[in-house]
Amino acid sequence: MSKSNLSQKVAYTAPEIPRELLIADSLRANGNLDEALRRCTSYMNDNFESVPAIVLAAHILIDSKRIGLAQALLKLASKMDPESPIIWNNLGLCYQEGADLTEGEACLIRALHLDPSDNLALNNLAQLYVNTCQPDKAINCADKAIEIDTTLDDAHYNRGMAKLQKGEWKEGWPGYDRNLGPQKVRKERVYGRLPRWTGTNGQTVIAYGEQGIGDEISFASCIPDLMKGNKVVIECDSRLTGLFKRSFGCDVYGTRNDESISWPDKHKPDAAVAFGSLPRFYRNSDSDFTGEKYLVADPERRIQWRALLDSLGTKKKVGIAWTGGLKNTGKDRRSLKIGDLMPILRQDATFISLQYKDAPEIEALEKAHGIKIHHWPHAMQTVNYDDTAALVAELDLVITVTQAAVHLAGGLGVPCWVMTPKAPMWRYGMVGNTMPWYQSAKLYRQTKDWDMVIANVAKDLRSWVSLKQD
Repeated sequence: MSKSNLSQKVAYTAPEIPRELLIADSLRANGNLDEALRRCTSYMNDNFESVPAIVLAAHILIDSKRIGLAQALLKLASKMDPESPIIWNNLGLCYQEGADLTEGEACLIRALHLDPSDNLALNNLAQLYVNTCQPDKAINCADKAIEIDTTLDDAHYNRGMAKLQKGEWKEGWPGYDRNLGPQKVRKERVYGRLPRWTGTNGQTVIAYGEQGIGDEISFASCIPDLMKGNKVVIECDSRLTGLFKRSFGCDVYGTRNDESISWPDKHKPDAAVAFGSLPRFYRNSDSDFTGEKYLVADPERRIQWRALLDSLGTKKKVGIAWTGGLKNTGKDRRSLKIGDLMPILRQDATFISLQYKDAPEIEALEKAHGIKIHHWPHAMQTVNYDDTAALVAELDLVITVTQAAVHLAGGLGVPCWVMTPKAPMWRYGMVGNTMPWYQSAKLYRQTKDWDMVIANVAKDLRSWVSLKQD
């Protein structure tokens, strides 16, 4: 599921909005959300049934990521003024952020029924269709939005995402880059007046991560290509500093989230490029993906993990993870409950938790069923991903839902079986049991419920364990 672009409108045209609300909306537009909400609610105290005030308050709440309260206000507004397309558009956006895509689609379609030329509703519907893995519908909606407003970056982005879903890499990457900027979902890192890299070789280039840790790891597969023609300096999440320095052999700074840095002056860079922009230059067809491993785990940490894993016995060591994502990135559809995995966990292997947060359900599982999953918080909740990478590198197999463990295992070349939801994120494509990013990954696609996926993984694990023991 792609992250939301939050394409919205204020409820009514400026002449119909009282001056107090215009001031509140100006504060909202400038990012002063607390003061904007204070002024808006102050107005509402004397104007209980002001639909513009209710919708503006919801707009402010959406901007501040308080989606639940915004949704409640917009539902009220939709009853007070059911003929406002903008209310239905914003309500659809709230449902989409809350992962209720069926209701979101209904609201957005209603908005378009009331105003077929609402380019923001078209764009939000395009995004919803990307998230439900209906790329052709997404492209149709995005094209209509772009026809109305060619400058709407979010529509170009959603069109690009839909193209990437279809494996149309060359057509998809330019749109994907339309969501890169200081205020966009993909946070552009600005180094003074340093320009964006445009593909010219023979330069000193800063390559920086701009998304989640899984995205950083995945897009880092393009770093070796960049290094073939340029001197590269990496800026990344601090947790990845050691792993990337060892893997790529260049200068690496884990200062991605620092506001003030001085190290660029030392390197005299010519340009900068976001990790997520690199595939535009190097991954324009399926044949451009090598799928080869590109990460190198810390040898000393590997020895330590090897000793600990060997102390658990001779059975094959299988990493396992069952949750992934956030509410607005499809967590509910991507995640499983530990009890769902019983057919897998009953196989003759030693299981190692790759959960990236506390997992009290592991202890409950052992008490109820006598099944042991080893969970070491210092491996998965570490501030140094070298700890995690070394553990994963010593595993015989990883079984996981779609989360960062896929990219780490794939980058290390560790066999990885991925339980993929019906509507997966674009990297996993729409068909087949492989993905071009990693040779070591095998996909088990959900078609109806999860039962068949889990049964197939359990059956293959039984066979795999048997072959490994022979």
